[in-house]
Amino acid sequence: MTPRLILVLALTFTLTACGSETTTTTLPNVTSQVLLEADYKDAVSVIDAKGMKEGDEVAVFGRIADMPTEYVAFRVTDDELNYCGRGTDCAGTCKTPWDYCCIQKETVAAGSMPVEMHDAEGNPVKRSGVDLRLLDLVAMKGTLTKTESGGLMLVVKDGLFKRERPTVKEHVVFPD
Repeated sequence: MTPRLILVLALTFTLTACGSETTTTTLPNVTSQVLLEADYKDAVSVIDAKGMKEGDEVAVFGRIADMPTEYVAFRVTDDELNYCGRGTDCAGTCKTPWDYCCIQKETVAAGSMPVEMHDAEGNPVKRSGVDLRLLDLVAMKGTLTKTESGGLMLVVKDGLFKRERPTVKEHVVFPD
């Protein structure tokens, strides 16, 4: 083979490889699939949603209280509950206001519900690249489903709307 033929073949292979790599590795805009631009104005509180029945479709709003996985899955807490730092409880000293440690655990449990976001095929949606943080006030619409423990969980398919990101004291450091 001549050096010129080798160069042409190498360039052709490189361009083909680059072209195919670009088309196969293009990632969808995950943020736009998860975070919506329009609010659910008719969203009900977490406590009201917990009074509904399995299979009901409902829009719910509340604060993200924990995000234990790499997926868009978290516990949402009723916004009427004062997270540590918003009320008169331990506002100046709490380093983890999202865990509601200044409120009785039974009260927090009664005002909380798990949420999972699934894609159109029913698979969990990855959280990577999505700007969500503990204590964000969010609204989402989904179907109420029974959990293994008999409670209700909201399964979201259309995304969620971030209503508010609260300001917290300087000593609060959010986990990654």
